[in-house]
Amino acid sequence: MTHGSEQSLIGRQTESRRLARLIEACRGGRGGSLLLTGHPGIGKTALMHHASRLAHGFHHICADGVGAEESLPYGSLQRLVRQLAPGLRRLPPPSWEALEPLLLGGVPPPRQQLQVADAVLRLLARVGGRRPVLISVDDLQWVDTPSRCALGFVARRVSTERVVVLAATDGEATAFMPGVPVLHLAGMSDTDCLRLIAEYQPSPVAPAVREVLLHTAAGNPLVLLELLRTLTPAQLSQPSQLPEPIPLVPGLAHIRLTRFRRLPRDCRRLLLLLAAEPRLDPLALLRMAGRAEIDPAALKPAQDAGLVTVSATAVLLSHADLGRAIYHGVSLADRHWAHELLAGAFADIGDDRRCWHEAALLPGTDVGLADELERQATEARRHGEQAHAAALMERSAQLTREDERRGRRLVTAADCARQAGRLRRAARHLECAATLVDAEQPSLRGHMAYLRGVIGLDHSAANDACETLMAAADVLAADNPALAVKALLAAGEAGLYAGDATLPVQAGRRAVALLDGAPDPDQGDVRFAADLLLGVADSYQGRLPSAVTRLRGRLDAATRVSDPPLLAWAAHGALYAADDNRARALASRAVTLARAAGDAPTMAHAMQYLAYAECWLSGPASATLTATEALRLARECGQLTCARNLMGMLMLAAGLAGDAEACEQYADRVIDEAAAHGTGLASALGLWGLAQLDLASGRWAEAAAKLHRLARRRLGHPGIALEAVPTYVEAAVRAGEGPRAERAAAHFTRWAEAIGRGWPVALAARCRALLEADDAEAHFRQALRLHPTADRELERARTALLYGEYLNRERRRADARVQLREAAEVFRRHRAPLWLDRARAELRAGGDDRGAAYGDVPALSDIAQTLTARQHQIVSLVAAGATNKQVAARLCLSPRTIDYHLRRIFARLGMTSRADLIRWFTEETGRGV
Repeated sequence: MTHGSEQSLIGRQTESRRLARLIEACRGGRGGSLLLTGHPGIGKTALMHHASRLAHGFHHICADGVGAEESLPYGSLQRLVRQLAPGLRRLPPPSWEALEPLLLGGVPPPRQQLQVADAVLRLLARVGGRRPVLISVDDLQWVDTPSRCALGFVARRVSTERVVVLAATDGEATAFMPGVPVLHLAGMSDTDCLRLIAEYQPSPVAPAVREVLLHTAAGNPLVLLELLRTLTPAQLSQPSQLPEPIPLVPGLAHIRLTRFRRLPRDCRRLLLLLAAEPRLDPLALLRMAGRAEIDPAALKPAQDAGLVTVSATAVLLSHADLGRAIYHGVSLADRHWAHELLAGAFADIGDDRRCWHEAALLPGTDVGLADELERQATEARRHGEQAHAAALMERSAQLTREDERRGRRLVTAADCARQAGRLRRAARHLECAATLVDAEQPSLRGHMAYLRGVIGLDHSAANDACETLMAAADVLAADNPALAVKALLAAGEAGLYAGDATLPVQAGRRAVALLDGAPDPDQGDVRFAADLLLGVADSYQGRLPSAVTRLRGRLDAATRVSDPPLLAWAAHGALYAADDNRARALASRAVTLARAAGDAPTMAHAMQYLAYAECWLSGPASATLTATEALRLARECGQLTCARNLMGMLMLAAGLAGDAEACEQYADRVIDEAAAHGTGLASALGLWGLAQLDLASGRWAEAAAKLHRLARRRLGHPGIALEAVPTYVEAAVRAGEGPRAERAAAHFTRWAEAIGRGWPVALAARCRALLEADDAEAHFRQALRLHPTADRELERARTALLYGEYLNRERRRADARVQLREAAEVFRRHRAPLWLDRARAELRAGGDDRGAAYGDVPALSDIAQTLTARQHQIVSLVAAGATNKQVAARLCLSPRTIDYHLRRIFARLGMTSRADLIRWFTEETGRGV
């Protein structure tokens, strides 16, 4: 599969550079070899075509693997030798005689395998003496064993010849060509995938659909292009029209099924059982095999092919889409056989799973089975298994005869699907339930309206979602005031996402009025959340002292709250009270409880606030790690608004760290599309990040212009605009916009005085130092004195930097060095190179000879030396393409332990994803190539 024109390749810059080095080294007389590995469709073939374009003037020989010839000895080698037939007679007689049978259609005897491989090496060396040779072997997994051994023999011995051997395989490198350098291809970056969509898709793709495609493709260009070809223009233009689940693309399904169908019959039947019941453990699979009269050893060919991994506790298919491909790729009779066998086996041991498989065999309705599936769904939900509960409840609804009960079960299935992160499926359930639930069920209709609003918050423009949730609160007010208040809380948050301060004010007033008129006006947790909303609303209305008092008073009661969405909202409220530590604690608790409940969307939602608090308390690297994980989760759940907010958060963290490339990666989606989608929060975070880059680079006017936009409705956010004022004041003062800076600083000072402590009062003093030149030193000293050392450390370092610059201008060099060195150390520790460069430049300007070397950001190669031996093992396995589960099985550890180690590795190396880790590992191991 190729992507890009004949003269260009989209993305893969690191891999292309390595290929270019290999080709150029061969021109100079030093040959080499490289084995490309990666999932089917990841771009190995495209890179091999790119290598052939780089190798102009080379003698290019193809010996690709062909599935139909896998069992034909020397089939691939025969095709290679035939292309070089004219040079055979120039070889010594033993070599010519070893290769002659291949030209005549024969097969050399097994005892001559070494002579054949040596003869091929001699032949290539002779040809390469006149003209460099490139041998490309795609689909190495389909090359016959004798040819593969000979090619491996050659690949390990061409370093002194003008020969390059380039091979590609979907399988394990060590199994197919041991001893050859490996280049594992990770998924393409989002930016490159977007370029691919723009180049290959003539009809417009809605931004929301585009995010779904990016997540589904996971950087695989084959999957992305086939999705574009498979989905209709209507589906590509409207997310609500997308199928649920997204279909398995034909090309990938064919690849998966080709391997499956080549397996022995009994092995295929065992894999079908795993596809029909993914939760089988080894003992259960052994029991099923015995019932089907299948030798359990029949599974070994699938293990050898890398289709399944077996550990002491689990039997897992190697790819998430393999089970779908197998289940839908076999006949109806085969699926019936699997469900019948599973139902009987589970019935024999009294396992409730029998009901699911019995239901799969039923064509109509069954009241008793529907009731039992509902009971199991309730139990699964209690244990946090929301996806399983949704599937059980959906099947229960399908088996139900009465419209009223079927509608109720569909609404419950929708709620479970929403919490499992399957928002489009939840929306479909609500559409089906709408025709079954009548006006005599106001409470159920209100619940449906609430679910539509919450789902709309992730799919629609924020203003539209706010209106939907307000309407849902009206429907719920009489029968379920607690849920009505939750709808108003979500509406207020939607208003904040849109950057419209009037909407949370309206929602807060209505929430309090609703609770005051309810039979039970206290309402526990709900009253707590409503008061927080009102506190936020008060701050927007200028009643700052009362707002801070209300927020702090309610936050003191947060320890008694156990509802994850309310805890996430409390974390939001803590940020308005400038209490980052409490915000982090509340958001972290919300994430923990949501994880236990299986509520993936709430996890991602709470992680927004967790990342923001971590950004200021632990630094941009920690925030980036949290936000990246949350972004993956939000995309998986289809939370498009949340995903944009997290992209904005990543831009802010990158801006603070001075990482221009990472900051600009999301700029188009976060800022340019903000007006159309009402994502003011995301836009504000992104603009703040870009302004941080401008400020660190000395582009004062550009930084001031970006920060000025933060207060604009639909493009900004009132809370972020307020917190960004100190940054704006610095940029505006240096850009000569003193009056604007003074007005902004006055607004910030009023809020800081209401807070009365911590970083707000310190940054207010810093603003006065920049605006009041005659008394600057006193204000700088006050700012440093008031600023807690562990609270927003980067901001304190920037205060020290500004103070050091001021002292240098006053020619107090010794005093300046104290401040500048302190700032430089913080910037070094947080890996903020632009800010570090600015501090070092100021140190040099002040005559500090150590400024050039002081506080160097440590190189990744140096940091990598601090990894433990176990962490190095994990890095090498991940770089080879292993999943967490596969790494765990290889090292005899649990997947949770591997996840823990990877988080530590990412944090230590300052990385955020497996792709970053693989690219770095590839560059490190390829330096000698």
